[in-house]
Amino acid sequence: MTRTRIPALLLALALTSTSVASCSGSSSKASPRPSTPAPHESDTQLATDAYVWGYPLVVTERTLQSLARLTPVNHLTFQPARSNVSTRTVVAPNTDTLYAVAPLDLRGEPYVLTLPRITDRYYVFQFLSAYTDSFAYVGTRATGGRAGSWAITPPGWHGTLPAGITRIASPTPQLLMLGRFLVADDADVTRVHELGRQITLEPLSSVTHTTPAPTPPPIGTPAGTPQSVAAAGIRFFDELGDALAINPPVDPRERATLASFAKLGIGPGRHPSTHVHDATVRDALTSAVSAGERRIRDAGAHAAHSSNGWVTSTDVGTYDHDALQRAVVAKIGWGANIPAEAVYAHSTGDTAGEAYDGAHDYVVHFDAGRLPPVKAFWSITLYGPDSFFVANPIDRYAIGDRTAGLQYGPGGSLDVYVQHDPPPGHEANWLPAPTGPFYLSMRLYLPDRAVLDGTYRYPIVTRVR
Repeated sequence: MTRTRIPALLLALALTSTSVASCSGSSSKASPRPSTPAPHESDTQLATDAYVWGYPLVVTERTLQSLARLTPVNHLTFQPARSNVSTRTVVAPNTDTLYAVAPLDLRGEPYVLTLPRITDRYYVFQFLSAYTDSFAYVGTRATGGRAGSWAITPPGWHGTLPAGITRIASPTPQLLMLGRFLVADDADVTRVHELGRQITLEPLSSVTHTTPAPTPPPIGTPAGTPQSVAAAGIRFFDELGDALAINPPVDPRERATLASFAKLGIGPGRHPSTHVHDATVRDALTSAVSAGERRIRDAGAHAAHSSNGWVTSTDVGTYDHDALQRAVVAKIGWGANIPAEAVYAHSTGDTAGEAYDGAHDYVVHFDAGRLPPVKAFWSITLYGPDSFFVANPIDRYAIGDRTAGLQYGPGGSLDVYVQHDPPPGHEANWLPAPTGPFYLSMRLYLPDRAVLDGTYRYPIVTRVR
């Protein structure tokens, strides 16, 4: 049984708990960029394409390497407690779910996830490829919470699975398995941990009682944080070469794209910073890092939809051949769920367009019949400018459909009071704010069609003082 707990859990996947909704508001989507570069591009243009194309893979590799420093590879690790004001490891933490994480390296053999029947709470295991595609799910939505075993297999695996085990074919040998379990309160964490003791992740050889495969090579040490990829300069392409040697693309079109970068010394196992001596090519590779960053940043500024000041996106999780959109999400929402599983929305200012500040009082108003349409849960979380929780006298960092004592108005309308001081007579609906700037983030898990097609109107936030 390969399940562990550790004192601190690096979910440097901010998971996306924040998602691409963190980009600035616009109703237009980023224009897809062809995966294969256009003919006759200059070396700098081609190198910039290579940076954008390879950016998600390098971010993933650094994230997996960072996680592997805290939890063993191919082990399932549960977060020990709900996030609180002292949680500073990952930006935009949440108190809705407890995480279970396993960085997987299938170069040795497949691994088998076995779950009991779970129907008393929402949960999900998300499988994220090295290229950031959310390619498979097990959980409340995807498998109905049924008991079962799932074997995660690497590309090119042609073995036979025992009867009753469902195959999940990973497009890359390295991937992240990320679990989320809904928790009602701190006392509920114990029940999730009890449930976790019934969940196993083990090599296929343990299930079939055969000779174990050799242990994969160490996953390596990250050259920097997932957020500081551009600081590597030309050595970015060295990291890309190392990641490609382990996780080459399997899609023919993507393989052709990668082949087009070979003239610049880019490819599996290649280190352009030391092996490319042509000054023109080296200059192109160096310039491509800053140019690629600008391209990703500019696209991110137009990648979301706005409703009543709430900015969100429903074009994440799978990307086909849109290299630019993939890179945008890798930068500002690595690990994003597909919209069918969860949608995230952010609000940085009131209906007048003024940025939130605790010197004022605000009301988030939901009309009757206009609460977030979800099958699992919704919540609104308040963050300070640094994207972490803000200390407050009642230790409340989020409010939502599971908040004890929440008071509704006539017909089911709802007002949430966001302010520094307690609202007299409305303390049950109070989301405490700091004395200075802050922003709001809404999570909608298992959203209904209105959220997915953009017709749901998010609540109005009005400044009342």
